[in-house]
Amino acid sequence: MRARRAFGCLILLLAVLAACGGGERGRPLRLATTTSLQDSGLLGVLVPIFTGEHDRTVEVSAVGSGRAIELLRTGQADVAITHSPVEEAAALAGGRIAARTPVMRNAYVLVGPVEFAGIVSGAGDVREALRAAAGSGRRFVSRDDGSGTHQRELQLWAAAGVPRDSAFSLPFHGGMAEALELAARERAFTLSDRATFLTRGRELGLAILFQGGDDLDNVYAALEPAPELGTDVVGARAFVEFLRSPTGRRLIGGFGVETVGEPLFTPVD
Repeated sequence: MRARRAFGCLILLLAVLAACGGGERGRPLRLATTTSLQDSGLLGVLVPIFTGEHDRTVEVSAVGSGRAIELLRTGQADVAITHSPVEEAAALAGGRIAARTPVMRNAYVLVGPVEFAGIVSGAGDVREALRAAAGSGRRFVSRDDGSGTHQRELQLWAAAGVPRDSAFSLPFHGGMAEALELAARERAFTLSDRATFLTRGRELGLAILFQGGDDLDNVYAALEPAPELGTDVVGARAFVEFLRSPTGRRLIGGFGVETVGEPLFTPVD
C-alpha cells in the first residue's frame, strides 16, 4: 500500500513538473523593449525570424527603458532590450538582473523643423547645440518618462549647464514616434534616436539639426532576469543568443538599407 501511494505521489509530482514546463513553453516569451525598436520597425523583422527558428511566439511590451527594466525586475517580463547604460549597470550590480549583453548601437540626433538649422549651425558639440536651442526661445519636447532617451537628454542638459526644468521644456509621456509627431506640431526641438527619426520623422517635416560625437552614442543591451524570479530564463537566453547569432547580426546590420538607404543599427562585437 505504501509503495502504491509513493508511486502515485511520484506520478503526481511528474505531472505537476510537466505542466509547469509545458506552461512556460506554451506561453509567449514576454519581451519588454524600448519604443525605438518598435517604432523603427526592427522588431517586426527580428521577432518573426526568432519565432520561426524556435517555434516560440513573442509578446512585446514597447515601453521606456526604465519601465522595461522594472518589468524584468518584477517578473512581468522574461527578457528586455534597453538603452539606458546607467540604469542597466545599477540593476546588474544590485542583483536585480542576471546578465547584460550589448547587442547593437546607433546614435542620438537633435532634430527640429528645418528652418531651425541656423540656430545650432555653429555648434562644435551637442552641448553647444543644446545651449543654442535653449536660448532661441523655441520649445523642446522632452520625453519625461524615464526612458533611455529621456535619461540621455537629462545627462546632456546637465553637461550643457541648462536647468532641466527650464521654461522652454515641453514635457511629454509617450514613445519616440509620438514625441516626433508632437515636435512637428509644436514646431519644437527634440532628441531622437537616428533609426526612429529616419523611419518616422522626415515625413513630418523635421530635419537632423545636429549629430555626431561620443555623447550621442546609443547602445542597446539585452537584459536577462534573475533566476529567482521564476521567469523564462531559458527563453531569455535563447532570445539573446539569437540576437548575437550570425542570423540576428545580419538582420540588425541590414535593417534600413532597403527602406531608407542606410543601416539603422550596427551589431556590436
